[in-house]
Amino acid sequence: METTTLVHRLIPLARLDTRQLCQDKTFSFLTAFVARQTETFQTIAMPAATLLLVLEGTKHIHRAGRDFIYRPGQAFCLPAGAEVAVVNEPDPASGMYRALAIGFSAPMLDEARRKWSELAKGFLSPDPTITINPALASAILHTSEALAGIIETSPRVTEQRIQEILLLLAEMGAAPLRPDLKTDSMADAVRMVIRNTPAAPWTATAVADSLCTSEPTLRRHLRQEGTSFRQILAEERMSTARAILRDGHSNVAQAAAAGGYASLSHFANRFRQMYGHLPSQAAE
Repeated sequence: METTTLVHRLIPLARLDTRQLCQDKTFSFLTAFVARQTETFQTIAMPAATLLLVLEGTKHIHRAGRDFIYRPGQAFCLPAGAEVAVVNEPDPASGMYRALAIGFSAPMLDEARRKWSELAKGFLSPDPTITINPALASAILHTSEALAGIIETSPRVTEQRIQEILLLLAEMGAAPLRPDLKTDSMADAVRMVIRNTPAAPWTATAVADSLCTSEPTLRRHLRQEGTSFRQILAEERMSTARAILRDGHSNVAQAAAAGGYASLSHFANRFRQMYGHLPSQAAE
């Protein structure tokens, strides 16, 4: 599907301005931005991770010291909490500005981080521009129609369609899956990073770099949350090893290696300290 076709199909969903509906991060949403006059916003903090597609007119955003311009058929994606300056300009011919935004709920983002942890390190670029390929265009159309109630689907099907957009964005390295350290738990963010490859030689510095923060900041937040980097690392590694043992297809040595332990005796001692029994008893 070409972007011109996508815009034509979506314009009927943006007849009225419904932007007041996009303030809740608990639920995914579809909202329309409609204006007849130029709108200027000095600073807007995104209430939720959002994919926005311009349908009519021009949108200017300023982010991280850079200016971006979006015209009909062009889109961008921003994580929750991102601060941008915005100017919406109506089309000179029609006198209208229209855009549609799909907001991704916080619970859905959490699930996506767990399911696609290897893709959750995206969104490092300050450029939020999204290239809309045919697969993404089709997903945007079907999701928008489902969220708008144009086509009747069950909540489960609608959720799957939203997740399809997230996966397509993640594969492009553009999904807003990185934890928002302004609002999310630092401990959860650290777990997400380690969980991808628990056997890696993780250090607090390496995890902090992955989260675009400093080691002192990471340790301070973890201390405030009542935990530590060392504790989280041990818990994630042991959780991985325990899951492997419970699966019943791997032995203790393989589970220890998957959890990053070279010494079987050390692994057994730590496992017993955490779970109260030996690794060999995990599958019982």
